[in-house]
Amino acid sequence: MTGVLCMFTGGGGGGGGGGGGGSSLDTQSVTTGTSGTAGGLNRIRGYISGSQGSISDGTSNLYAGAAITSMFWDENGSGGAQYYYLAITGGTNSGWSTMTIGTTVLARTDATFSSGTWTWSTTDTVGTQAFGANGSVHTVYFD
Repeated sequence: MTGVLCMFTGGGGGGGGGGGGGSSLDTQSVTTGTSGTAGGLNRIRGYISGSQGSISDGTSNLYAGAAITSMFWDENGSGGAQYYYLAITGGTNSGWSTMTIGTTVLARTDATFSSGTWTWSTTDTVGTQAFGANGSVHTVYFD
């Protein structure tokens, strides 16, 4: 199921289980920034370094403190498809299994990977995407 968003409810937070409870490989707190317009179908929600939103420390425990430069949902990617996007400077496609934003779980193996960036195709809309509204804060777990 390459390139498909793996999504289920439950999972994140709490003790012991995936996402939370102190067992994660890395945890980031993302304050959502927004750009784009409904009319242009070009809305982006999440964090982009120097452009929108913010991230707790922005360094990846997965890759020896490398910079996390982007973590967002995009309404209108190539071919008009929505997707989630993660960019970590010098990241390799190994060392972790899932990235969890709220109840949205993205499996690394379901992403398209290229040069430190991962993209996941999704059917999420601006109303259902995991980063929520402008200014909302979301904990992101890497397991």
